[in-house]
Amino acid sequence: MEVSGEDLQIVERYVFLDKVRYRVQVKGTNIVFNIQAESDEEAIRKSLELASKVGLTKDLISEIRKSIQQ
Repeated sequence: MEVSGEDLQIVERYVFLDKVRYRVQVKGTNIVFNIQAESDEEAIRKSLELASKVGLTKDLISEIRKSIQQ
């Protein structure tokens, strides 16, 4: 099953070299995407695209969360 916006949270919004950037975390994990975007919605959308490209799924997120808790 694919990752959804509910699995992500914006942890930081900042400006670097006159560009707005976001740090978007996969909730409950140590995975953070660093994204250039113009809005919160675009940052989440781009993070979802990146998660899909690297093969991140809800099942994999669950496994990562379990290993972090141990």
